[in-house]
Amino acid sequence: MALYLSTQRLNLIELNAEAVFDNALIAAIPSILTETVVASLPPYFHGVRNTAEAKSWLSQMRSESRLFLIKDKGDACLGFVFVSNTDKAEKHIGYLLAQEYWGKGLASELLHAFIKRAEQIESWRSLVGGVDKGNLASANLLLKLGFIPQENEHENVEFFEYVLNKGSLNSV
Repeated sequence: MALYLSTQRLNLIELNAEAVFDNALIAAIPSILTETVVASLPPYFHGVRNTAEAKSWLSQMRSESRLFLIKDKGDACLGFVFVSNTDKAEKHIGYLLAQEYWGKGLASELLHAFIKRAEQIESWRSLVGGVDKGNLASANLLLKLGFIPQENEHENVEFFEYVLNKGSLNSV
């Protein structure tokens, strides 16, 4: 596991294959992936209740994305960021925080830093985030960060795109 970025309150750590042996991480996954947190996410996010299911979820997420762990400075596991694992320059991103960390500005702090870091070191052209139409907080956050709503055919999901170009991030 390698530190990807650090903010005033958070560390973002890229998870490698050894993550399945991190007992603290495995134990934290079921408490992060509660039904409220994963309500609008794909089925494999649901029902992660024990160590075996947490390891399976972690392996699946790592196989289809670059997976990052969000930790606070006290080393508590708060959530995850995932980036599509494709060769395309357009990267789909997602993030989730355990419910007790909602409404504290952590997602804003994290995504602001993540975008800046991606502009500095990644070869990506843009970031695309899909948000359940009922999740106004996430949609508003992406808009505040400079993501632009995209036309799409999805009934329940709205997509937003952020074109990466050095130094363009909106202030939050």
